[in-house]
Amino acid sequence: MNGSVPTADRSGGAPAPDPRGRRFVVVVLLGVVCGALLTLGWVWGRWSGDWGVAPEAAPQTVSVRIYPGMTMASTADTLVARGLLRERRLFLIGARLSGRDRALQTGLYELPVGVSPRRLLRELVDARPVPVRVTVPEGVEAELVAELVAQALGCTPAAFLAAADSVTEQTIRARGWLGPPQQADRYDALLAGGAVPGGRPLHWSEGYLAPDTYHFAEGTAAREVARAMVSLQITRLDSLYLWPVRWLGELNLPPHAVLTLASIVEAEARRDDERARIAAVYLNRLRRGGRLEADPTVAYALDKRGQRLLYRDLRVASAYNTYLHAGLPPGPIGNPGRAALTAAVRPDTTCDAYYFVADGQGGHVFSRTSAEHRAAVARYRRQRSEQR
Repeated sequence: MNGSVPTADRSGGAPAPDPRGRRFVVVVLLGVVCGALLTLGWVWGRWSGDWGVAPEAAPQTVSVRIYPGMTMASTADTLVARGLLRERRLFLIGARLSGRDRALQTGLYELPVGVSPRRLLRELVDARPVPVRVTVPEGVEAELVAELVAQALGCTPAAFLAAADSVTEQTIRARGWLGPPQQADRYDALLAGGAVPGGRPLHWSEGYLAPDTYHFAEGTAAREVARAMVSLQITRLDSLYLWPVRWLGELNLPPHAVLTLASIVEAEARRDDERARIAAVYLNRLRRGGRLEADPTVAYALDKRGQRLLYRDLRVASAYNTYLHAGLPPGPIGNPGRAALTAAVRPDTTCDAYYFVADGQGGHVFSRTSAEHRAAVARYRRQRSEQR
């Protein structure tokens, strides 16, 4: 038979590859690569893309506090609970892969709403915590200052007062503002006994915690906060004593006494333009050797700040009762601000009044004689009765 062999490969080699198989493999590989790229793109978009924030609008912020010992996982839980984070797992994976899962700083943060996990992580790791702000109003007492500090920084009021009293006592003794050490010891014993037996506690730091707005880092120790406040009040007093102080020199008033006078002026004044005149009235009384008869000193002794005083209150046995004792009380009755300190050092030298009473309109009527003062008091009481 003359037919040829139809299928055998005379060379003995393997069959030639099918081009269609190669194309299939390439298509599969391309599909895998494209799928991987699309997945990576989707993950990157979820990781770095903001949500819910218009491009032209500044994002709203939410305060979040990171406490000592918090892990990145517990932080993520907090962010989810506050509505700041949607992709918790992605946030943790990103933190781990970037090596920032152990870079948390404790503190208070203002975090934007509707931003990506990537930006949240950057805000927590790279940004500085928001400073804690403490505002001390003029005239408030040491115990209220302690409460304000405790609320802002998380310490206890007692811990702050202990630190503030220690800092103040050391400063006053070192400067000799109470005279010889025996005088400081007597003041310490008076403070330990209280303004009234069994009444409110007294503090070395009273008057020395400068009213102002402070910014502290999260976790600042109570002693550092107290030192900042006391140092500012000392600096203010030092700067005021650079001016000529004719009346104070004549009365031999040391800085502690000036601070005490300023605290009374702060408690009495309702208008800025009257502080210097009120200081002058009290200095006129001191020069004459009379009693100050200042209601705020009695209110301080009885812890009745802002309350109406009764006639029997004016007879309370206390070194702070200026109706019974001549001269200034032993120490400040609050923490005066810069304006009250200035008025105490630079009183209105043209004022020859010895009395003043409220005028019912936010100010005072100043009188030189007791007869004028009684008439002003009668007008004020009549006005109050008519208003009622």
